[in-house]
Amino acid sequence: MALNQILRKKRKEYQFTQEQLAEKLLVSPKTVSNWETGKTFPDIESLIRIAKLYHLSLDNLLVEGSDVVKDIEKKTRLATLKKYVWLPSILNIILVLVVSQQRIFGKLSNITTGLILVSIVLNGAVILYFSNEVSNEKDEKPDFRNKQQVKGLLVFAILFIASVIAGYIMKYGI
Repeated sequence: MALNQILRKKRKEYQFTQEQLAEKLLVSPKTVSNWETGKTFPDIESLIRIAKLYHLSLDNLLVEGSDVVKDIEKKTRLATLKKYVWLPSILNIILVLVVSQQRIFGKLSNITTGLILVSIVLNGAVILYFSNEVSNEKDEKPDFRNKQQVKGLLVFAILFIASVIAGYIMKYGI
C-alpha cells in the first residue's frame, strides 16, 4: 500500500480530521492534504511523528510507502547534480576573467588563450548536460523553456563572447 493511502487510512481509523492531524504533527492542513493525495511526501521528522502517533514501525512505514524512499533518493541525487552544475559555472567565470583581463593577470600565449577558451566551451557543455539532468530529475521538460536556464545560458554566452572580443582587442590593440 502506498504511503498516501496508509496515511489516509490511519487518519480515518483514529478519527482525526486533517486539521487535527496537522496540529499534532506541527504542519499545515494543506501539507497533510498533499501527503494524502500523494503530491508530496513527509520529511523524516514528520515520518517519525506519524510513526509514534499511529504506533507504527518506521521501517514498515518506509518499506510499505516505498515512494518515500524513492523521493529521498531523488532529492539526494538532485542536490548532487546541482553541485555539479555550480562547479563548472564558477570555473567558467574565473576562466573568462583570466582571458578578458590579461592586462591585470599578465599576457597569455596564444596557445594558453586557446586552451582556456576550449575549456570554457567544454565546461559550458558540462553545465548544459547537468542542467538537463537536473531538469529530468525534477520531471521538467529538458529544454530551455526554464527561465533560469535561459538566463544562465545568455550570461555565459555574453561573457564568453565579451572575453573573446576583449582578448582580440588586447592582442591587436584595435
